[in-house]
Order: sequence, then C-alpha cells, then structure tokens
Amino acid sequence: MKKLSLYIFLNLMLCNFGYANNFSYTCSFETHFKVSDISNWKYKETMKFKIYNSKNNLKIYDYEIEYERDEHVILVNNQNEVVAYRIDSDKIGTLVINKKTLFAKHQNMYFDNEGGGEYNIGKCY
Repeated sequence: MKKLSLYIFLNLMLCNFGYANNFSYTCSFETHFKVSDISNWKYKETMKFKIYNSKNNLKIYDYEIEYERDEHVILVNNQNEVVAYRIDSDKIGTLVINKKTLFAKHQNMYFDNEGGGEYNIGKCY
C-alpha cells in the first residue's frame, strides 16, 4: 500500500510539472496600424484578445471580430516571459508577454505588395 501511495504521489508531481508553463491571459491593447506602407497611421484605443497556449503553440482569439488568429510558435515560455513568433509568406508577427508585470507587445509587419503594419502595447490579466 505504501508503494502504491508513493507511486500515485510521484505520478501527480510529474504531471503537475508538465503543465506548469500553461497560460491563459486576456489582454487589452492600444493599437497603431497602417493598412499600407503609404497610408497614414491610424489608432484604435482598445483591442481585446485572449492569449493562451496549446502545447508549443500560442493562440490569439480576437474578441472584436470573434476570430482566432493564426497560431504563433512559442520560442520562450518560462516564469518571466512568453515570446512567440509567426512567419508567413507575406508577414512576420511577434508577441512578448512579461509574466511579472503582465505588460505585452504584439506586432505584425506585412511585406506583400501593400505593406503596412500593426503595433500593439497593452496589459494582460
């Protein structure tokens, strides 16, 4: 019986370590963007996202348009920060969350025929 109790305890401990870096945040961003390289900067006061992980992928749900954006690859996920990126044929995106201060930065740079970009800075909870 002692061995069974020890086995269950160790199993639970190991399972707990496997999920220690899971996260889920709701973040509000101030957003500056250009729809093309030659357009003027525009500003959106509040954009709200749910940011969470599924194994080694970061997922971003946009509450405004009720849409899950393309997944990012998690580069770093430790007790201090989350760093993720996405590279497509026409854009590069990054996201950084400071887990201690809960400030976040997200950006997309487009390099298709029109260009443009999106830069977000905000706070998560």
